[in-house]
Amino acid sequence: MTLAEQRLNSNHGRLLHAANNLPVHLREACPPDTGWTARELLAHVLAWQEEALRRFGERQVRCLSRQEIDEWNAVAREHMRYLPWEEIVDRIQVAHVELKARLSEEPPSWFAACTYRHYAEHTRSLLALAAPAKARLSAAS
Repeated sequence: MTLAEQRLNSNHGRLLHAANNLPVHLREACPPDTGWTARELLAHVLAWQEEALRRFGERQVRCLSRQEIDEWNAVAREHMRYLPWEEIVDRIQVAHVELKARLSEEPPSWFAACTYRHYAEHTRSLLALAAPAKARLSAAS
């Protein structure tokens, strides 16, 4: 197993663990320091996974500017606005399997940013959102 596949698997596992353990009532809440709900963040991760799969089919992939990324994110957010949580999680799992199948010894330079580094960023957001709820539960015990 390559280092990229190890990172993809471990960060994907952490993301899904955080998503699957987020209380249902927090799915439409915004994690600290973001204006996006937990569901929107997870849909955003899915959109980038699907973009990574699309990029594997291109001969030459160009890097996007910060402005282009922000514009792409806004369009993707609108496109996925009404996806239910369960569908997002299911599609993330399917995309993960497809991404693993396309990995080679040395992944393309853009791959980490679209996948495992991105998973880590949004896993932290989901965990930060869940932390106060877990602290309240612990205090009540």
